[in-house]
Amino acid sequence: MIKGFKMSMDRRNFLAKSAIAAGVIATAPYIAAQAKAATPISNEKNSGFYRTKVGAIEVISLLDGGMNLSESLMVNTNADELRQSKRDNFINLESDFPAFVNAFVINTGKKVTLVDTGAKGMADTLGHVTENLTAAGLSPDMIDEIIITHAHPDHTNGLVDANGAMIFPNAKIKISAAELAFWFSDENMNAMADKKQMFDLARKNFGPYQSSKHIETFQSNTDLGGGISTVDLSGHTPGHSGVRVSDGGEQLLIWGDIVHVPALQFAHPKAGIAFDVDVQKAQQARLKIFDEVESDKIRIAGMHLSFPGLGHLTKKNAGYDFVPQTWEI
Repeated sequence: MIKGFKMSMDRRNFLAKSAIAAGVIATAPYIAAQAKAATPISNEKNSGFYRTKVGAIEVISLLDGGMNLSESLMVNTNADELRQSKRDNFINLESDFPAFVNAFVINTGKKVTLVDTGAKGMADTLGHVTENLTAAGLSPDMIDEIIITHAHPDHTNGLVDANGAMIFPNAKIKISAAELAFWFSDENMNAMADKKQMFDLARKNFGPYQSSKHIETFQSNTDLGGGISTVDLSGHTPGHSGVRVSDGGEQLLIWGDIVHVPALQFAHPKAGIAFDVDVQKAQQARLKIFDEVESDKIRIAGMHLSFPGLGHLTKKNAGYDFVPQTWEI
């Protein structure tokens, strides 16, 4: 984002700029003749952070990385919907669905809150929240609190380093009471043997914060102060929560994992994913929040939307269309 820069492009400015451009074009052959040296291809990535405002509150999107999701993971859909979704989004029919992992910083000027911490260690293409936090001018020890939308590893693996130590030593971890209780229940773990790894990772990631009494729980739909409140979006997990940021007449809903595969689930919102603990309840939460944000024109932010993960929903046929937020300059 370029601060303090504004240019109004009217016909006169356009023609003036065009005249300058014409001069550049006229000298181009000379410049090209001088540029003989080979330039190596750079594989360096840009920093993945993006700033926006909700009233006077700053929100920063942080890119953790990207991954692919197999269509075999999708439920409540069919082969025709899957194929058409790929065609409509220019995805090769033989390829998996692309997905991103994002986290978000909320800076009220008095408190710095991180929402989720990314998927550190899950793949080479993931785990960049901390470096992009640094690129945005913040450091882990500057984070006052971390709101966890839910305990899945692509949202909590960034809590600890390779040795299992806290990455955010000064942060209070805030999580739904129902969510924390679910993943720390031996009864639940024994009843869901196929998800044992999820239980193990949740306990590993929260462990050092729990030992140092850095975890605080909240109930559904809680006002956390400073324009930040939680939204009950349970279904994907028992305590899955969104985070609403409000200031003045503006608001932004950070909706966690309401959507995993944008190419499919906006057009077909009944489609779910195998990671949903309660597929039917997750579907109900998705349909309800889609209707709310579309009807009330609420801006949304998603952990698995194409970076920077900000935009609006509009109705389209029997489903919805995602309209990305215009890049701010």
